[in-house]
Amino acid sequence: MSTAPKPEFKSAQHEFSDEDNRTLSGLAQAMSTVATLMQILGLAFVIFSVLQVTVAMQSQTSYAPAVGLGAAALLCLTIGFWTSGSAKSFRRVVESKNEDVWHLMNALRTQHNMYSLMRTIILGSLVLAVVGLALAAFGLVQRG
Repeated sequence: MSTAPKPEFKSAQHEFSDEDNRTLSGLAQAMSTVATLMQILGLAFVIFSVLQVTVAMQSQTSYAPAVGLGAAALLCLTIGFWTSGSAKSFRRVVESKNEDVWHLMNALRTQHNMYSLMRTIILGSLVLAVVGLALAAFGLVQRG
C-alpha cells in the first residue's frame, strides 16, 4: 500500500522571489559586517575608558574623558548587538519558507528600536551641546 506524497504546505504569507532573497541576503551580510565592526569598536572604547580611569586615578584628574569613552562604548556595543539581531532576522527571511513576513517584521522592529534610541541620544547630545555653548558664552561675557 503506497501513500501519495503530501503536497507542500503553502502559507497565506508572502514569499519573496529569488531576486528579493539575493537583495535581502546582501543586506544581511552587510549588516553583519557593520555589527561586528561596531562591536570591535565598542570593545576598543571599553579598553580606552578603562585606561583613562586608571590615568585619572593615578593623577587625580577628571573622570570626564573616561565617562565619554564609556558612553561611546555603550553606544557602539548597543548598535552592534541590535544590528546583529536585525541582520539575523533578515537572513531568516531568506532561509525560511512560509515565514518571510514574520521575520521581515521582526527585523524592521529591531531597526525601529535602534533608530529610536539613536534619535534620543542625538537629541540629548544636541541639547547638551547647546547648554555647553550657552555656559561657555555666559562665562566669556562674565569675564569681559
